[in-house]
Amino acid sequence: MTGPENFSEAVKILNDGGCDYGCPHAGCGHEMAYLARAQVHGLLALTAATIAGARQVMKPSELRQWDDATDPEYTAESAAEAGR
Repeated sequence: MTGPENFSEAVKILNDGGCDYGCPHAGCGHEMAYLARAQVHGLLALTAATIAGARQVMKPSELRQWDDATDPEYTAESAAEAGR
C-alpha cells in the first residue's frame, strides 16, 4: 500500500467509522478500534511522505497520487480547467 493509499484509507475509516454493532454510546471499544486503524494508516502515510521527501525522489506521478489523496476536489477542478 502506498503512502497516498494509506492516507485515503485513514480518511475513509474516519468518515465511515463508528460502531457497526449498534452500541448505544460513543467511545465504545469497537469505535476505538476504528480510530486505532485510522491512526496506523495515517502514520504509515506520514512515514512514506517523509521518506520520499527526505530523499527527494518523488516522481510527478507520485505527487499526483498525493494530490488526489489529500484533496480530490482540487484535483478534479484542476483537471477540468486543463481540459478547457
